[in-house]
Amino acid sequence: MSIERRKRTLLDINNVSTGDEYESWAVSYIDLLLLMVTLFVLLLSYQQQEIKQADVEKPSLNKTANQRNNRTFVDQVYMSDLKGRVSLEEEPETTKLAMSGRTLFFPADATLSRSGEQVLNELAVMLKQRPWHILVEGHTSNQKIVSSRYSSNWDLSSDRASMVMRYLIAKGISAERLSAIGYAGTRPVASNDNEQGRSKNERVTLVLRAPG
Repeated sequence: MSIERRKRTLLDINNVSTGDEYESWAVSYIDLLLLMVTLFVLLLSYQQQEIKQADVEKPSLNKTANQRNNRTFVDQVYMSDLKGRVSLEEEPETTKLAMSGRTLFFPADATLSRSGEQVLNELAVMLKQRPWHILVEGHTSNQKIVSSRYSSNWDLSSDRASMVMRYLIAKGISAERLSAIGYAGTRPVASNDNEQGRSKNERVTLVLRAPG
């Protein structure tokens, strides 16, 4: 083989080696790009799932926050001053404050007594500090009412609830936050067979519910 021919052979071998290295490098670069794209898509998908999960959990978190606010509400110092005159009952979404009808009103009447006004005055100070919706419920015992003004316990319980509602409005609580209803003797909390039970059933209850 001539010297010239040997030179051409070596040159061809070098060219083939250089081309293979280039192709190998190009393939590795493309693989890297594909891997990065795949990783980006996975991260984007994970982020979208996190956003959806947060949207699902948000109502639950709001509900928990409302319940926490209800518990905070009864920690107010006012409740200790009202002990013995206002009873407290906490439920998952509401707080109930019950007052004896015999403390609030004159017998068989919806006119507030002096003691009734004092209790409502103290409650109004506390209620104005919180944006609760307030349902005023009037309740009586099952004893037939003896009054020239009221023909039934339905009328008496409704009038008592309405009177408490109007009094709270006069004390600065927004009328939009208040509503009233009378239940007569349909929702007793004690037996009507004795005087002590009937006294517990004759009551006005403020049902407090967080807004929203």
